[in-house]
Amino acid sequence: MNFLNPLLPLKQLYETAQDSFTITKRAIKTTEPKARQRLLQRTDLETPTSSDAERVITDSEIAVNSLFVLALWAAFERFLRDYLQSKGQVLQQHLTPADLAEEMYSHFQTEVEFWRPEEILEFLKRSLLKNQPHLAGEAKQIYHYRNWVAHGKHTQQSLSPLTPRAVYLTLTRIVEILLANP
Repeated sequence: MNFLNPLLPLKQLYETAQDSFTITKRAIKTTEPKARQRLLQRTDLETPTSSDAERVITDSEIAVNSLFVLALWAAFERFLRDYLQSKGQVLQQHLTPADLAEEMYSHFQTEVEFWRPEEILEFLKRSLLKNQPHLAGEAKQIYHYRNWVAHGKHTQQSLSPLTPRAVYLTLTRIVEILLANP
């Protein structure tokens, strides 16, 4: 199976969103009233003051950052499971009898979907990530942050925000190591 880094399209979307925030911040600072009104009409940023609009933008940026971390993790986790399922195909090629091999692979392929991400990261840490075990630890932190975001940030524990850029770099380093081991 030919794999590509699934995180790159999300990185590009994130960068576009950040550019949009930059443009919007410039628009709310426009001092000419007609231009400002034209730029902001029919938006939630058509507020009485610039500081109100800045608050809305800041809140939006925080939410978008959290959601991009969630999306990056989802793409990464799907990549991990697909990668492992493709690696498991050797079960079909090297086991005999063929019926047993086929059933074992079928079971393996199904079960990989239920493996906990922390378990996957742990055995990757002992194998493909053994030269950079800190990556597995960083990925676990991302996973815990993802859970916190995905479940509405309602837990008593408040986690420090992770930036999508940092998450992208960490997860991409892991993806690249896996891609280097086809």
